[in-house]
Amino acid sequence: MSVRFCQVDTVERSMKWFLKMFLIATCLFALTAFWYWADNQDYFQSNYNDLTEQQNGIFKWRSDIDDFDLPQVYRQHFADTEFVFPRQQVSKVKLFKNNPITGVFTSKTLRKNQIGNFLKICNDTTNFDWGETTWGLDEAEYFIRLYNSKDKVVGKIYFCLTDCGHIHARPFSPSMKFGELSSAGLDKINNLIDDKDQWE
Repeated sequence: MSVRFCQVDTVERSMKWFLKMFLIATCLFALTAFWYWADNQDYFQSNYNDLTEQQNGIFKWRSDIDDFDLPQVYRQHFADTEFVFPRQQVSKVKLFKNNPITGVFTSKTLRKNQIGNFLKICNDTTNFDWGETTWGLDEAEYFIRLYNSKDKVVGKIYFCLTDCGHIHARPFSPSMKFGELSSAGLDKINNLIDDKDQWE
């Protein structure tokens, strides 16, 4: 009889241990998923100046117009100040490796005296080409967050530098064309990232 009770007790302890491990694993998974989601949401500190619906319509493909020239539409708005990236004052620029979860711990901050130069790169149309951008953000090696004086994220750019030379920026700017770096732009971004003197 005592052997049977002992076996029942062992099974109950095993079930409790299994349940405890399952709950711990579930909690860890939920925390990891939340951390990843919060990182993608810029930790709820974003303040993007995205295009309005009307502005967005300017840069949409128009199938109802014969010989519609979308690059020409972009060119018409290169000099418009309302579309200058990121359409807000930038006080800080931080670079991150695009690694899920751990990327947040890889940040480095651009020196204050280099912020203007970085924004010039972003708004100089010669740094971009018209190539189609069919790639996923998970292919990017790096991303950059731009912050205003209130530490809100006002701009974000993903860089796929090794394989495709593409970028994805928010908010949208026609100066970046369809999101492909030109050879000059690729060199400038690589040099910026690699030059330790540019970063704090």
